Amino acid sequence: MERWAFDHVVVGGGAAGAVLARTLAEKTSGRIALLEAGPTDEGRAEVLDFRRYKEVTASPLARLVPIVPPAAGNDRFFYPTSRVLGGSTSQNTCIWFRPPASDFDDWVAAGATGWGPGNVTPHFEALEQRIHVETELPDGEGHRMLWDAAHDLGFAAVDFSAPFEEGMGTYRMSKAGTQRQSSSVAFLHPLSRLPTNLAVFTDTAVTGLLFGPDDEVCGVSTVRGDFLARWEVVLAAGALDTPKLLMLSGIGPAHDLASLGIAVRRDLPGVGAHLLDHPAACVNMAALRPMSRAPVWNYSGVLFARTRKDKTWPDIEMQLGPELFEQQTAPAGYPSAPHGFTAYMTVNRARSQGSVRLRSTDVNDAPLVEPAYFTDQEGYDLGVMIGGIKLARLLFAAPSLEGWTGAELAPGADCRDDAALAAYVRETATTGYHPAGTCRMGAPSDRRSVVDPELRVIGLEKLRVADASVMPKMVSVNIAPTCMMIGQRAAEIIAANCA
Repeated sequence: MERWAFDHVVVGGGAAGAVLARTLAEKTSGRIALLEAGPTDEGRAEVLDFRRYKEVTASPLARLVPIVPPAAGNDRFFYPTSRVLGGSTSQNTCIWFRPPASDFDDWVAAGATGWGPGNVTPHFEALEQRIHVETELPDGEGHRMLWDAAHDLGFAAVDFSAPFEEGMGTYRMSKAGTQRQSSSVAFLHPLSRLPTNLAVFTDTAVTGLLFGPDDEVCGVSTVRGDFLARWEVVLAAGALDTPKLLMLSGIGPAHDLASLGIAVRRDLPGVGAHLLDHPAACVNMAALRPMSRAPVWNYSGVLFARTRKDKTWPDIEMQLGPELFEQQTAPAGYPSAPHGFTAYMTVNRARSQGSVRLRSTDVNDAPLVEPAYFTDQEGYDLGVMIGGIKLARLLFAAPSLEGWTGAELAPGADCRDDAALAAYVRETATTGYHPAGTCRMGAPSDRRSVVDPELRVIGLEKLRVADASVMPKMVSVNIAPTCMMIGQRAAEIIAANCA
Protein backbone atom coordinates (compact mmCIF):
# COMPACT_ATOMS: atom_id res chain seq x y z
CA MET A 1 0.00 0.00 0.00
CA GLU A 2 1.23 3.48 -0.85
CA ARG A 3 1.53 6.49 1.43
CA TRP A 4 1.06 10.17 0.49
CA ALA A 5 1.54 13.41 2.42
CA PHE A 6 -0.42 16.65 1.87
CA ASP A 7 -1.25 19.77 3.85
CA HIS A 8 -5.01 19.24 3.62
CA VAL A 9 -6.96 16.08 2.79
CA VAL A 10 -10.58 16.57 1.68
CA VAL A 11 -12.73 13.43 1.81
CA GLY A 12 -15.52 13.43 -0.76
CA GLY A 13 -15.61 15.08 -4.17
CA GLY A 14 -19.27 16.03 -4.11
CA ALA A 15 -21.29 19.23 -3.82
CA ALA A 16 -19.25 20.69 -0.96
CA GLY A 17 -15.96 18.82 -1.31
CA ALA A 18 -15.18 19.75 -4.91
CA VAL A 19 -15.93 23.43 -4.24
CA LEU A 20 -13.91 23.39 -1.03
CA ALA A 21 -10.83 21.73 -2.53
CA ARG A 22 -10.62 23.98 -5.59
CA THR A 23 -11.33 27.17 -3.66
CA LEU A 24 -8.79 26.28 -0.98
CA ALA A 25 -6.19 25.55 -3.67
CA GLU A 26 -6.80 29.02 -5.12
CA LYS A 27 -6.68 30.76 -1.73
CA THR A 28 -3.60 29.04 -0.29
CA SER A 29 -0.31 27.56 -1.41
CA GLY A 30 -0.84 24.39 0.61
CA ARG A 31 -0.91 21.01 -1.12
CA ILE A 32 -4.45 19.59 -1.18
CA ALA A 33 -5.68 16.07 -1.88
CA LEU A 34 -9.31 15.55 -2.87
CA LEU A 35 -10.39 11.92 -2.40
CA GLU A 36 -13.46 10.59 -4.20
CA ALA A 37 -14.74 7.03 -3.74
CA GLY A 38 -16.11 6.80 -7.29
CA PRO A 39 -14.74 7.44 -10.78
CA THR A 40 -14.43 10.71 -12.65
CA ASP A 41 -17.47 12.19 -14.36
CA GLU A 42 -15.43 13.51 -17.27
CA GLY A 43 -16.60 12.05 -20.58
CA ARG A 44 -19.59 10.25 -19.04
CA ALA A 45 -22.57 11.35 -21.11
CA GLU A 46 -25.10 9.75 -18.76
CA VAL A 47 -23.80 12.00 -15.97
CA LEU A 48 -23.18 15.22 -17.87
CA ASP A 49 -26.60 15.24 -19.60
CA PHE A 50 -28.78 16.10 -16.61
CA ARG A 51 -31.89 14.63 -18.27
CA ARG A 52 -30.41 11.17 -17.75
CA TYR A 53 -30.27 11.40 -13.96
CA LYS A 54 -32.44 8.30 -13.53
CA GLU A 55 -29.82 6.27 -15.40
CA VAL A 56 -27.19 7.40 -12.92
CA THR A 57 -29.37 6.43 -9.96
CA ALA A 58 -29.83 2.94 -11.44
CA SER A 59 -26.12 2.48 -12.19
CA PRO A 60 -23.04 1.51 -10.14
CA LEU A 61 -22.41 5.26 -9.78
CA ALA A 62 -25.06 5.31 -7.06
CA ARG A 63 -25.47 3.15 -4.01
CA LEU A 64 -29.08 2.70 -2.90
CA VAL A 65 -29.19 2.77 0.90
CA PRO A 66 -32.33 1.12 2.33
CA ILE A 67 -34.20 2.76 5.16
CA VAL A 68 -35.11 1.31 8.51
CA PRO A 69 -38.80 0.40 8.01
CA PRO A 70 -41.09 2.74 9.95
CA ALA A 71 -43.63 1.45 12.43
CA ALA A 72 -46.31 2.49 9.95
CA GLY A 73 -46.00 3.81 6.43
CA ASN A 74 -43.84 3.53 3.33
CA ASP A 75 -40.72 1.36 3.62
CA ARG A 76 -40.09 0.97 -0.13
CA PHE A 77 -37.77 3.88 -0.88
CA PHE A 78 -33.99 4.19 -0.75
CA TYR A 79 -31.49 6.98 -0.30
CA PRO A 80 -29.26 7.11 -3.38
CA THR A 81 -25.71 8.12 -2.48
CA SER A 82 -23.47 9.05 -5.39
CA ARG A 83 -20.11 7.46 -6.09
CA VAL A 84 -18.80 9.70 -8.83
CA LEU A 85 -16.95 13.00 -8.93
CA GLY A 86 -19.49 15.74 -8.31
CA GLY A 87 -21.43 13.58 -5.85
CA SER A 88 -25.11 14.45 -5.61
CA THR A 89 -24.66 17.29 -8.11
CA SER A 90 -23.74 14.64 -10.70
CA GLN A 91 -27.03 12.87 -10.03
CA ASN A 92 -29.61 15.53 -9.20
CA THR A 93 -32.04 17.52 -11.36
CA CYS A 94 -29.97 20.73 -11.11
CA ILE A 95 -32.68 22.81 -9.37
CA TRP A 96 -31.07 25.99 -8.07
CA PHE A 97 -32.62 28.04 -5.26
CA ARG A 98 -31.03 30.32 -2.73
CA PRO A 99 -32.68 29.83 0.67
CA PRO A 100 -34.49 32.78 2.24
CA ALA A 101 -32.60 34.95 4.74
CA SER A 102 -34.84 33.67 7.54
CA ASP A 103 -33.31 30.17 7.17
CA PHE A 104 -29.90 31.50 8.12
CA ASP A 105 -31.35 33.58 10.93
CA ASP A 106 -32.54 30.22 12.26
CA TRP A 107 -29.03 28.80 11.87
CA VAL A 108 -27.59 31.58 14.00
CA ALA A 109 -30.32 31.12 16.62
CA ALA A 110 -29.39 27.43 16.73
CA GLY A 111 -25.78 28.27 17.58
CA ALA A 112 -24.17 28.63 14.14
CA THR A 113 -22.59 32.00 14.88
CA GLY A 114 -21.20 33.66 11.76
CA TRP A 115 -23.57 31.86 9.37
CA GLY A 116 -26.22 34.56 9.13
CA PRO A 117 -27.64 35.97 5.88
CA GLY A 118 -24.90 38.58 5.59
CA ASN A 119 -22.20 35.94 5.99
CA VAL A 120 -23.49 33.45 3.44
CA THR A 121 -24.87 35.74 0.71
CA PRO A 122 -21.43 36.63 -0.73
CA HIS A 123 -20.72 32.93 -1.17
CA PHE A 124 -23.93 32.32 -3.09
CA GLU A 125 -23.07 35.30 -5.27
CA ALA A 126 -19.57 33.97 -5.89
CA LEU A 127 -20.95 30.55 -6.82
CA GLU A 128 -23.32 32.10 -9.33
CA GLN A 129 -20.38 33.89 -10.94
CA ARG A 130 -18.79 30.52 -11.60
CA ILE A 131 -21.75 28.21 -12.12
CA HIS A 132 -23.98 28.78 -15.12
CA VAL A 133 -27.59 29.02 -13.92
CA GLU A 134 -30.39 29.37 -16.44
CA THR A 135 -34.18 29.47 -16.49
CA GLU A 136 -36.23 26.66 -17.98
CA LEU A 137 -39.81 27.46 -19.02
CA PRO A 138 -41.62 24.69 -20.94
CA ASP A 139 -44.29 26.17 -23.18
CA GLY A 140 -46.72 23.38 -24.06
CA GLU A 141 -50.44 23.88 -23.61
CA GLY A 142 -50.52 21.67 -20.52
CA HIS A 143 -47.66 23.62 -18.98
CA ARG A 144 -49.41 26.94 -19.57
CA MET A 145 -52.68 25.65 -18.07
CA LEU A 146 -50.94 24.91 -14.77
CA TRP A 147 -49.60 28.46 -14.65
CA ASP A 148 -53.08 29.80 -15.35
CA ALA A 149 -54.52 27.62 -12.59
CA ALA A 150 -52.02 29.02 -10.08
CA HIS A 151 -53.00 32.52 -11.14
CA ASP A 152 -56.68 31.60 -10.72
CA LEU A 153 -55.89 30.95 -7.04
CA GLY A 154 -54.27 34.35 -6.69
CA PHE A 155 -50.62 33.32 -6.76
CA ALA A 156 -48.35 35.89 -8.34
CA ALA A 157 -45.45 35.11 -10.66
CA VAL A 158 -42.15 35.32 -8.74
CA ASP A 159 -38.55 35.66 -9.84
CA PHE A 160 -36.38 33.00 -8.20
CA SER A 161 -33.20 34.90 -9.06
CA ALA A 162 -34.05 37.43 -6.32
CA PRO A 163 -35.40 37.02 -2.77
CA PHE A 164 -38.95 35.73 -3.18
CA GLU A 165 -42.10 34.95 -1.25
CA GLU A 166 -45.30 33.09 -2.05
CA GLY A 167 -45.95 32.52 -5.73
CA MET A 168 -45.08 30.48 -8.78
CA GLY A 169 -41.85 30.80 -10.70
CA THR A 170 -39.92 29.23 -13.53
CA TYR A 171 -37.22 26.69 -12.79
CA ARG A 172 -33.71 27.97 -12.21
CA MET A 173 -31.28 25.18 -12.97
CA SER A 174 -27.51 24.80 -12.75
CA LYS A 175 -27.10 23.73 -16.36
CA ALA A 176 -26.13 24.96 -19.78
CA GLY A 177 -28.69 23.63 -22.23
CA THR A 178 -28.83 19.96 -21.28
CA GLN A 179 -25.36 19.85 -19.71
CA ARG A 180 -25.28 19.87 -15.92
CA GLN A 181 -23.18 22.38 -14.02
CA SER A 182 -22.18 20.12 -11.16
CA SER A 183 -19.58 21.03 -8.58
CA SER A 184 -17.04 18.98 -10.53
CA VAL A 185 -17.89 20.55 -13.90
CA ALA A 186 -17.73 24.06 -12.48
CA PHE A 187 -14.75 23.66 -10.14
CA LEU A 188 -12.62 20.74 -11.36
CA HIS A 189 -13.01 20.33 -15.12
CA PRO A 190 -10.81 19.72 -16.92
CA LEU A 191 -8.86 17.61 -14.45
CA SER A 192 -5.80 17.97 -16.64
CA ARG A 193 -5.65 21.72 -15.85
CA LEU A 194 -6.11 21.81 -12.10
CA PRO A 195 -3.98 24.12 -9.95
CA THR A 196 -0.61 22.52 -9.34
CA ASN A 197 -1.27 22.34 -5.58
CA LEU A 198 -4.48 20.31 -5.98
CA ALA A 199 -4.46 16.55 -6.67
CA VAL A 200 -7.71 14.65 -7.28
CA PHE A 201 -7.76 10.93 -6.49
CA THR A 202 -10.80 9.09 -7.85
CA ASP A 203 -11.73 5.48 -7.02
CA THR A 204 -10.24 6.15 -3.57
CA ALA A 205 -12.71 5.13 -0.89
CA VAL A 206 -11.77 6.20 2.62
CA THR A 207 -11.93 3.47 5.26
CA GLY A 208 -11.17 5.45 8.41
CA LEU A 209 -9.33 8.24 10.15
CA LEU A 210 -5.69 8.04 11.25
CA PHE A 211 -4.60 9.41 14.63
CA GLY A 212 -1.28 10.70 15.92
CA PRO A 213 0.32 10.12 19.32
CA ASP A 214 -1.63 12.99 20.93
CA ASP A 215 -4.91 11.64 19.52
CA GLU A 216 -5.05 14.37 16.89
CA VAL A 217 -6.22 13.38 13.40
CA CYS A 218 -3.23 13.01 11.11
CA GLY A 219 -4.77 11.57 7.96
CA VAL A 220 -7.05 8.91 6.50
CA SER A 221 -6.72 5.30 5.45
CA THR A 222 -8.05 4.40 1.99
CA VAL A 223 -8.33 1.40 -0.30
CA ARG A 224 -5.09 2.46 -1.99
CA GLY A 225 -3.07 3.49 1.06
CA ASP A 226 -2.72 6.21 3.68
CA PHE A 227 -3.03 9.95 3.06
CA LEU A 228 -1.36 12.04 5.74
CA ALA A 229 -2.50 15.61 6.45
CA ARG A 230 0.01 18.10 7.85
CA TRP A 231 -2.69 20.68 8.65
CA GLU A 232 -6.01 18.87 8.79
CA VAL A 233 -8.57 16.48 7.35
CA VAL A 234 -11.94 17.78 6.13
CA LEU A 235 -14.82 15.32 5.81
CA ALA A 236 -17.23 16.18 3.01
CA ALA A 237 -18.68 12.74 2.33
CA GLY A 238 -22.32 13.72 2.83
CA ALA A 239 -24.98 13.39 5.49
CA LEU A 240 -24.91 9.58 5.47
CA ASP A 241 -21.24 8.73 4.94
CA THR A 242 -19.61 11.47 7.03
CA PRO A 243 -21.21 10.30 10.31
CA LYS A 244 -20.51 6.70 9.29
CA LEU A 245 -16.77 7.45 8.91
CA LEU A 246 -16.71 9.29 12.23
CA MET A 247 -18.40 6.45 14.07
CA LEU A 248 -16.19 3.79 12.48
CA SER A 249 -13.24 5.84 13.77
CA GLY A 250 -14.57 5.92 17.34
CA ILE A 251 -16.22 9.36 17.24
CA GLY A 252 -19.90 9.34 18.10
CA PRO A 253 -22.41 8.13 20.70
CA ALA A 254 -20.30 6.16 23.19
CA HIS A 255 -22.97 3.57 24.02
CA ASP A 256 -23.67 2.75 20.37
CA LEU A 257 -19.97 2.48 19.53
CA ALA A 258 -19.20 0.29 22.53
CA SER A 259 -22.07 -2.05 21.65
CA LEU A 260 -20.25 -2.76 18.36
CA GLY A 261 -16.89 -3.18 20.02
CA ILE A 262 -15.51 0.12 18.70
CA ALA A 263 -13.06 1.89 21.01
CA VAL A 264 -14.47 5.33 21.87
CA ARG A 265 -12.10 8.20 21.08
CA ARG A 266 -14.65 10.95 21.55
CA ASP A 267 -18.17 10.66 22.92
CA LEU A 268 -20.22 12.91 20.65
CA PRO A 269 -23.89 11.88 20.89
CA GLY A 270 -24.86 14.19 18.03
CA VAL A 271 -22.99 12.16 15.40
CA GLY A 272 -25.65 10.48 13.28
CA ALA A 273 -28.52 12.13 15.15
CA HIS A 274 -30.69 14.99 13.85
CA LEU A 275 -31.18 13.57 10.32
CA LEU A 276 -33.18 16.18 8.41
CA ASP A 277 -34.89 15.89 5.02
CA HIS A 278 -37.73 17.27 2.93
CA PRO A 279 -40.38 14.50 3.01
CA ALA A 280 -42.23 14.34 -0.30
CA ALA A 281 -45.66 13.23 -1.51
CA CYS A 282 -47.88 14.00 -4.49
CA VAL A 283 -51.36 14.45 -5.90
CA ASN A 284 -51.89 12.80 -9.30
CA MET A 285 -54.74 13.69 -11.67
CA ALA A 286 -55.75 11.99 -14.90
CA ALA A 287 -55.80 14.28 -17.95
CA LEU A 288 -58.66 14.21 -20.44
CA ARG A 289 -56.42 14.84 -23.44
CA PRO A 290 -52.87 14.10 -24.54
CA MET A 291 -50.20 16.69 -23.81
CA SER A 292 -46.86 17.22 -25.48
CA ARG A 293 -43.66 16.70 -23.49
CA ALA A 294 -41.05 19.42 -23.31
CA PRO A 295 -37.74 18.21 -24.74
CA VAL A 296 -35.51 19.42 -21.88
CA TRP A 297 -37.59 19.59 -18.69
CA ASN A 298 -41.26 18.68 -18.46
CA TYR A 299 -42.36 20.31 -15.22
CA SER A 300 -44.10 23.66 -15.60
CA GLY A 301 -42.87 25.60 -12.60
CA VAL A 302 -42.54 25.66 -8.83
CA LEU A 303 -45.18 27.02 -6.46
CA PHE A 304 -44.20 28.13 -2.97
CA ALA A 305 -47.20 28.56 -0.67
CA ARG A 306 -48.30 28.74 2.93
CA THR A 307 -50.67 26.08 4.19
CA ARG A 308 -50.93 28.21 7.35
CA LYS A 309 -50.83 31.97 7.06
CA ASP A 310 -48.94 32.47 10.33
CA LYS A 311 -45.68 31.06 8.92
CA THR A 312 -42.62 33.27 8.43
CA TRP A 313 -42.05 31.86 4.96
CA PRO A 314 -43.93 29.46 2.64
CA ASP A 315 -44.09 26.01 4.25
CA ILE A 316 -44.74 23.92 1.11
CA GLU A 317 -42.87 23.65 -2.18
CA MET A 318 -44.98 22.25 -5.01
CA GLN A 319 -43.55 21.24 -8.38
CA LEU A 320 -46.28 21.17 -11.01
CA GLY A 321 -46.15 19.28 -14.27
CA PRO A 322 -48.26 17.71 -17.04
CA GLU A 323 -47.10 14.20 -16.15
CA LEU A 324 -47.70 11.71 -13.36
CA PHE A 325 -45.33 11.16 -10.42
CA GLU A 326 -45.85 7.46 -9.71
CA GLN A 327 -42.61 6.45 -8.04
CA GLN A 328 -44.42 5.57 -4.81
CA THR A 329 -48.12 5.60 -5.75
CA ALA A 330 -47.83 2.78 -8.30
CA PRO A 331 -46.17 0.31 -5.87
CA ALA A 332 -48.83 1.23 -3.31
CA GLY A 333 -51.56 0.17 -5.76
CA TYR A 334 -52.95 3.52 -6.87
CA PRO A 335 -54.26 3.65 -10.47
CA SER A 336 -52.54 5.25 -13.45
CA ALA A 337 -53.69 6.91 -16.66
CA PRO A 338 -52.21 7.49 -20.13
CA HIS A 339 -51.87 11.22 -19.43
CA GLY A 340 -52.00 13.30 -16.29
CA PHE A 341 -50.93 16.14 -14.03
CA THR A 342 -48.99 16.03 -10.79
CA ALA A 343 -48.32 18.24 -7.83
CA TYR A 344 -45.15 16.89 -6.24
CA MET A 345 -44.70 18.58 -2.88
CA THR A 346 -42.20 18.75 -0.03
CA VAL A 347 -42.39 20.13 3.51
CA ASN A 348 -39.99 23.07 3.48
CA ARG A 349 -38.93 23.27 7.13
CA ALA A 350 -39.68 19.76 8.28
CA ARG A 351 -39.22 19.31 12.02
CA SER A 352 -39.01 15.52 12.28
CA GLN A 353 -35.54 14.18 13.01
CA GLY A 354 -34.24 10.76 12.02
CA SER A 355 -30.88 9.12 12.52
CA VAL A 356 -27.91 7.43 10.87
CA ARG A 357 -26.30 4.57 12.81
CA LEU A 358 -23.77 1.87 12.07
CA ARG A 359 -25.05 -1.46 10.81
CA SER A 360 -21.73 -3.11 11.64
CA THR A 361 -18.02 -2.36 11.83
CA ASP A 362 -17.58 -3.28 8.15
CA VAL A 363 -16.83 -0.11 6.19
CA ASN A 364 -18.52 -1.66 3.13
CA ASP A 365 -21.86 -2.04 4.90
CA ALA A 366 -24.44 0.68 4.33
CA PRO A 367 -25.44 2.54 7.49
CA LEU A 368 -28.80 2.14 9.17
CA VAL A 369 -30.83 5.15 8.02
CA GLU A 370 -34.07 5.95 9.83
CA PRO A 371 -35.81 8.98 8.25
CA ALA A 372 -38.51 9.10 10.96
CA TYR A 373 -40.84 11.19 8.81
CA PHE A 374 -43.85 12.76 10.53
CA THR A 375 -42.64 11.93 14.03
CA ASP A 376 -42.42 15.49 15.36
CA GLN A 377 -44.51 15.72 18.50
CA GLU A 378 -46.61 18.65 17.35
CA GLY A 379 -47.67 16.91 14.11
CA TYR A 380 -46.42 19.93 12.19
CA ASP A 381 -44.91 18.08 9.22
CA LEU A 382 -47.97 15.95 8.61
CA GLY A 383 -50.22 19.00 8.93
CA VAL A 384 -48.25 20.86 6.28
CA MET A 385 -48.41 17.91 3.90
CA ILE A 386 -52.16 17.49 4.35
CA GLY A 387 -52.56 21.23 3.75
CA GLY A 388 -50.49 20.85 0.58
CA ILE A 389 -52.79 18.11 -0.73
CA LYS A 390 -55.83 20.30 -0.12
CA LEU A 391 -54.15 23.18 -1.93
CA ALA A 392 -53.26 20.95 -4.89
CA ARG A 393 -56.88 19.86 -5.14
CA LEU A 394 -57.99 23.48 -5.28
CA LEU A 395 -55.45 24.14 -8.01
CA PHE A 396 -56.57 21.17 -10.12
CA ALA A 397 -60.20 22.34 -9.73
CA ALA A 398 -59.35 25.88 -10.88
CA PRO A 399 -61.32 27.30 -13.86
CA SER A 400 -58.31 27.25 -16.18
CA LEU A 401 -58.10 23.45 -15.93
CA GLU A 402 -61.78 22.85 -16.61
CA GLY A 403 -62.01 20.27 -19.37
CA TRP A 404 -58.42 19.18 -18.79
CA THR A 405 -58.52 17.20 -15.55
CA GLY A 406 -60.28 13.89 -15.09
CA ALA A 407 -60.36 11.61 -12.07
CA GLU A 408 -58.05 12.07 -9.12
CA LEU A 409 -55.75 9.04 -9.20
CA ALA A 410 -53.95 9.62 -5.90
CA PRO A 411 -54.94 9.96 -3.18
CA GLY A 412 -58.36 9.54 -4.86
CA ALA A 413 -61.75 11.18 -4.52
CA ASP A 414 -62.78 8.91 -1.62
CA CYS A 415 -59.84 10.06 0.49
CA ARG A 416 -61.40 13.10 2.12
CA ASP A 417 -60.93 13.56 5.86
CA ASP A 418 -57.63 14.36 7.54
CA ALA A 419 -57.24 10.85 8.96
CA ALA A 420 -57.52 9.32 5.49
CA LEU A 421 -55.15 11.91 4.02
CA ALA A 422 -52.65 11.21 6.80
CA ALA A 423 -52.76 7.50 6.02
CA TYR A 424 -52.18 8.23 2.32
CA VAL A 425 -49.22 10.49 3.10
CA ARG A 426 -47.59 7.90 5.35
CA GLU A 427 -48.10 5.14 2.77
CA THR A 428 -46.65 7.08 -0.19
CA ALA A 429 -44.23 9.58 1.35
CA THR A 430 -40.68 9.42 0.07
CA THR A 431 -37.43 11.29 0.39
CA GLY A 432 -36.95 14.67 -1.21
CA TYR A 433 -33.32 13.53 -1.67
CA HIS A 434 -32.06 16.15 0.77
CA PRO A 435 -30.53 14.37 3.78
CA ALA A 436 -28.77 16.80 6.11
CA GLY A 437 -28.01 17.65 9.72
CA THR A 438 -26.28 14.49 10.99
CA CYS A 439 -23.18 16.35 12.25
CA ARG A 440 -24.98 19.40 13.54
CA MET A 441 -23.16 22.73 13.79
CA GLY A 442 -23.61 24.66 17.02
CA ALA A 443 -22.06 25.93 20.20
CA PRO A 444 -19.40 23.61 21.66
CA SER A 445 -21.24 23.70 24.99
CA ASP A 446 -24.34 22.19 23.38
CA ARG A 447 -24.20 18.38 23.67
CA ARG A 448 -26.12 18.08 20.42
CA SER A 449 -23.34 19.82 18.49
CA VAL A 450 -20.77 17.86 16.50
CA VAL A 451 -18.88 20.78 14.94
CA ASP A 452 -18.43 24.36 16.09
CA PRO A 453 -19.17 27.36 13.82
CA GLU A 454 -15.62 27.02 12.40
CA LEU A 455 -16.64 23.48 11.35
CA ARG A 456 -14.09 21.90 13.71
CA VAL A 457 -15.13 18.57 15.23
CA ILE A 458 -15.57 19.30 18.93
CA GLY A 459 -12.86 17.87 21.14
CA LEU A 460 -10.54 16.78 18.32
CA GLU A 461 -7.63 18.51 16.65
CA LYS A 462 -7.11 18.82 12.90
CA LEU A 463 -10.54 17.54 11.84
CA ARG A 464 -13.43 19.45 10.27
CA VAL A 465 -16.71 18.59 8.56
CA ALA A 466 -18.02 20.60 5.61
CA ASP A 467 -21.10 19.19 3.91
CA ALA A 468 -24.89 18.93 4.35
CA SER A 469 -24.44 17.12 7.63
CA VAL A 470 -23.48 20.35 9.47
CA MET A 471 -26.83 22.08 8.84
CA PRO A 472 -28.37 22.92 12.24
CA LYS A 473 -31.77 23.53 10.63
CA MET A 474 -33.21 22.40 7.32
CA VAL A 475 -33.20 25.05 4.62
CA SER A 476 -36.52 25.75 2.93
CA VAL A 477 -35.48 24.87 -0.64
CA ASN A 478 -33.55 22.25 -2.61
CA ILE A 479 -30.21 21.95 -0.85
CA ALA A 480 -27.46 21.54 -3.50
CA PRO A 481 -26.63 25.29 -3.71
CA THR A 482 -26.42 25.46 0.10
CA CYS A 483 -24.07 22.46 0.16
CA MET A 484 -21.82 24.21 -2.34
CA MET A 485 -21.98 27.36 -0.23
CA ILE A 486 -20.85 25.36 2.81
CA GLY A 487 -17.86 24.11 0.82
CA GLN A 488 -16.88 27.58 -0.27
CA ARG A 489 -17.31 29.14 3.17
CA ALA A 490 -15.30 26.27 4.68
CA ALA A 491 -12.45 27.07 2.28
CA GLU A 492 -12.51 30.70 3.42
CA ILE A 493 -12.47 29.68 7.11
CA ILE A 494 -9.61 27.23 6.59
CA ALA A 495 -7.60 29.65 4.46
CA ALA A 496 -7.91 32.33 7.16
CA ASN A 497 -6.48 29.89 9.70
CA CYS A 498 -3.57 29.09 7.40
CA ALA A 499 -2.57 32.74 6.95
